[in-house]
Amino acid sequence: MSTQDAIDPPHTLHRTLSPLEVMFLTFSSLSPAMSVFIYGDGILHQAGTGTALAVLIGGAVAAVATFLYAELGAAFPHAGGVYPSLKGILGPLWAFPYITMMILVGPTQLAYAVLGFADYVRVLEPDLPQIPVAVGCLAVACFVAVQRIKTGALVTGAFLMVEAIAVIVMAVVAVLHPVRPLWEVLSNPVILDDGLLKPLAFGGLGLAIVTGVYTTAGGNWALYFGEELKDAEHRIGPVVSWVGQLAAISIAGPLILMVLSITDLKEVLGSDAPAATFIGNTVGHGVAAVVSGALVVAIFNAVVVNMMCYARLFYATGRDGIWPAPANRLLGHLHPKMRTPIAATLVVCVCAFALMLSGEKLLLVLVSGENAIEYLMLAAAVLLGRYLGKTGKTFKAPLHPLVPGITLVVVAGFLVAEWLDEDAGRPSLILLTALCIGSIAYYWFRMRNKEGGFQREVPQE
Repeated sequence: MSTQDAIDPPHTLHRTLSPLEVMFLTFSSLSPAMSVFIYGDGILHQAGTGTALAVLIGGAVAAVATFLYAELGAAFPHAGGVYPSLKGILGPLWAFPYITMMILVGPTQLAYAVLGFADYVRVLEPDLPQIPVAVGCLAVACFVAVQRIKTGALVTGAFLMVEAIAVIVMAVVAVLHPVRPLWEVLSNPVILDDGLLKPLAFGGLGLAIVTGVYTTAGGNWALYFGEELKDAEHRIGPVVSWVGQLAAISIAGPLILMVLSITDLKEVLGSDAPAATFIGNTVGHGVAAVVSGALVVAIFNAVVVNMMCYARLFYATGRDGIWPAPANRLLGHLHPKMRTPIAATLVVCVCAFALMLSGEKLLLVLVSGENAIEYLMLAAAVLLGRYLGKTGKTFKAPLHPLVPGITLVVVAGFLVAEWLDEDAGRPSLILLTALCIGSIAYYWFRMRNKEGGFQREVPQE
C-alpha cells in the first residue's frame, strides 16, 4: 500500500470496557423490546400463530451461529464486528464484499429503526410529523454515540433497564392468560388471510423462520467493541456466546408465550401493532401505553448503540486504508480526548439520513438478504480458520465441524426462502450479489498494485 493511502492515527481505541459493560451495549443494540414488539409484529403478520415455530427454530439457528461469531471474535478482537476476522482468515479480497455490503446495510438498518421510532412516538402524539421526529432521533443519538465509550455504556445500560420492563410485562401477561397448548400451535399454525384464519403454507413458514433468525440474533454486536474490551482475546468469546443464547431466549420466549395467550386471533393478527393490541385487550390500554413509552426508549437506545457499532466498522475500514486517501483520513480519525471515531459516526449518521428519505420499502429490500451472505462467510471462515490454526486458541465453537456445517445447511434454506419472496427477498439477493461482485472488481483494480492489499496491522496501544 502506498504511503499516501496509509493512515497512521496518533491514537487507538481504548481497552477500557468490562464484560458487563459490553453486555449492556450488546443487549441495547439487539434490543429485546424492539425485537419482540416491532420485528415480532412483522412475524405475526407474516406467519400468524406460526410465529411460535418460526422464532423457536430461528432462535435455535441464531444461538448456533453465535458460537461462530464467538470463535472468530476471540481470534481477532478488533473494531469492526466480524470484518477483522474475515480479513484475517479469508483474506482482504474475500472480506471486501462483506465490507461493502455492511457499508450499505448498516446505515439502512439505522434508517429503518429511526422511522420505527417516529411511528411509535406518533402513537403517543399522533400530530407529530414522521420525518422531523426521525431526524431529531438521529441527531440526538449521534450526540450520545460520540461520547466516551464508558459514558455510552452507562447511558445505554440505564435505558436497557427501562426497555426490559416492556418485555417482562409481555411475558408475565402471557403466562397469566394462556388459552391454547403449545403442541396445537406448533402442529397446526394458522395465518389471517382476507379476514379468515387459514393454515400457514410451508413457504410462508420458511420466510418466517428467516425473519425469526434475524429477530432473535444479537450476540455478534459485541464484536464491534472487541478493541475496547479489556483482555478481549480471552473474554470476548464467552461474552458473545452467553449474550447470543440469552438473546434468543429473551426474545423467542415472550413471543411464543404471547401466541399461546391470544384470545381473539383475528383482532390481534389483523392489528397494525399485534403485540400492543394483545396487551391492551388482556390487561387494559393504560398498561399498553406504558409499554409503548418503554418501547420508544428501547428503539432510541438501539439506534444509539447501532450507530456506535457501525461507526467502528467505518473507522476500521478507514484505518486499514481501503478507500481513497481523503476518505481514509476522515474515517480513521479518532477524537484526541474521547478516543471515539467521531468523524465515522457523523458519516454513518449522514448516510442513514439520506437512506431514510428513500422510503421503508426500499430499506426492507436492502437488508433482507444480508443474513444469508454473512452466515455463509462465517461458516467458511471458521472452517478455514480452524484448519489453518488461526482460530480456536482461546475459544472454540463446540462440536466442530458440526456447527459450521449446520450453518451452511441453514444458508441454503435462507437462499431458497429469500428467492421465493418476490417482494423483498429476491430483489435483495440480486442487489447484494451484484454489490459483492462489484466490490471484488473494485478491490482487484484498485488494490492489485498495492503491496499486501489493505492488510495494515491494527495499531497497538
